[in-house]
Amino acid sequence: MAEVTGLRVDPRRPRRVEVFLDGRRWRSVSPDTAASLAVGMTLDDEALAALEDRTAEAEAMARIGRLLARRPCSEAEARRRLVRAGTEPGVIERVVARLRQAGDLDDAAFARAWVENRATFRPRSPAMLRAELRGRGVDSATIESALAGVDEAQAASSAARSAARRWANLEPAARRDKLYAFLARRGFDHATIRRALRSLEPAPDTESEELP
Repeated sequence: MAEVTGLRVDPRRPRRVEVFLDGRRWRSVSPDTAASLAVGMTLDDEALAALEDRTAEAEAMARIGRLLARRPCSEAEARRRLVRAGTEPGVIERVVARLRQAGDLDDAAFARAWVENRATFRPRSPAMLRAELRGRGVDSATIESALAGVDEAQAASSAARSAARRWANLEPAARRDKLYAFLARRGFDHATIRRALRSLEPAPDTESEELP
């Protein structure tokens, strides 16, 4: 049994409320959780355990909410973030289920957005995209679905055109070496790189026939 002996705004985190049980600080909770408490309330072991679960779940939701506010993430990334924070496995499962149901965690949408973003800003090979998504815990079927529309030759040409402007003042041979190394780092194979580099070469001049 424990008695709620105090509720006050957390001086270090003004958006949180400190809870005191039996005269000792228990922990800082969200205002929503604090609203269910009152000074003088007695909590038996079951009620205290339920309060701990609600508090842990609210903290985990807030933690992933902050992550999602900065950037999209995969379900595995969210799980890893909570594991590192010491969140209990049962709480992690409930939080992930809630976020998945709300559409905030959707690996298929995450993978599609990842591929589209790379294609727009940093084109790279399907092999490298596959490795990046795998590293973020996305399963193989979801990855392959997201990569279904990727044109590797087009991605290589796009990357080459973008990078070529960076080395426009170099001699042709030096520029070609730079571009080759750049595309190789983006995961493209030799044959694809050669085709992309050829696509940058100016078309040969053709002399028009004189009209009689």
